[in-house]
Amino acid sequence: MSHDDHTHAPPPPQPGEPLDGGHGGHGADRRLEAAHNPPPPGAQDSHDRVVPPPTPNHGRSRGEALRGGDGILRPISESEYFAQTPEAEAIVSSHIDEYFNQPLDIFPFWESESKPDRFHVLFSRQIEERFPVDRDIRSRIHAYGRRVFRALIVHVSVKRITQAGALAAFAALAILGPGWFSQWTGTEQMGLALAAGAMLATFGMFWALQAILFIQYRFQLENDSYELSREVVQRTRELQNLFTSARAMADQAETQFQMDGKGWGRRAMYLTRLTMWIGARMEYLEKHVQMELWRVRRERYWMRWAQRIMTPLVLIVGLVVLALEPAPETGEAGFRGLQILAAVLGLAVSWLSYFRWRTPVAAVQDKLGVDGWVRYASLDVDNAVADQVRRDKERLVEYRALTRGR
Repeated sequence: MSHDDHTHAPPPPQPGEPLDGGHGGHGADRRLEAAHNPPPPGAQDSHDRVVPPPTPNHGRSRGEALRGGDGILRPISESEYFAQTPEAEAIVSSHIDEYFNQPLDIFPFWESESKPDRFHVLFSRQIEERFPVDRDIRSRIHAYGRRVFRALIVHVSVKRITQAGALAAFAALAILGPGWFSQWTGTEQMGLALAAGAMLATFGMFWALQAILFIQYRFQLENDSYELSREVVQRTRELQNLFTSARAMADQAETQFQMDGKGWGRRAMYLTRLTMWIGARMEYLEKHVQMELWRVRRERYWMRWAQRIMTPLVLIVGLVVLALEPAPETGEAGFRGLQILAAVLGLAVSWLSYFRWRTPVAAVQDKLGVDGWVRYASLDVDNAVADQVRRDKERLVEYRALTRGR
């Protein structure tokens, strides 16, 4: 491209400037004024970025610029989807255009030269910009994924703490237990027996505590999954109802526009675009769920590797502390027996701490109940739109056959 091409290119509209280049009267709707659409935190615009030209209007209404002061398209009320006023169609069309007329940012301008962002960061931003109307349900899905991750961190941290506490208790009972209990019982043999019994009791307490904590952890995970599933089912059913209504209204409008073919055509065009856009909302809602659950699975994978390192590390530290304690001059055989028992119980606790009470692999998958959701595939968007075109062509041919010869 030559220098002259840059010189004569029309400048992009500034925030607050009317799209038609006019000055706008005092009675103009403030919602129809363009507003700056800021990037999310940490994705600020670079100073040397070349601003792309605005998306061509393609003859659509000024509703493309219906944004609030924060640059986000305002929410749509259900009554506006099928309202026949130009203002309502402009509001809904602005959301539709946000998906169909927004080019993907191939080279994200907020990335540095050293390291590109993770793909889920880019993908999440694209969904956020294209479908602001579903921000509420996406925020709940994101919060669910973060709750699952935080619960996992708490669960494995408690397991490591209780593992370390059990190993410390075994070491203390092996080293100091015989002396404590001998003072109470008066005999060394009873002190050794009570110390060994206290170790076994500590092991039982560890088992019971872990079982109770795991039940609470799993119960909370199930409740969160059921709650999210209920909200997603409600939203997907609402989208399915809107999709079905939009399909039917294109044919029902024939009675209203019997003598106005252009009016019926414009209305049918809007309803067809609405049908396709509702299908796209359903599709990207599924993709957002898939992305968030992918993050949860990846975080669980790396958390498991962290525990593969931490569990034997805690065990080694406990065994080293136990082994470095010198045996007393009297009762060495009993002390060595307690050391061996403490080491065996420590190995058992560490093995159980890692392999038992683990997060079930299919816990989220089973409790979310995805099979009960209304899925994008069930809308059958391509056949729905194609069937509408088929009916229109059949109606046109039948009309020509009826009117031929008049």
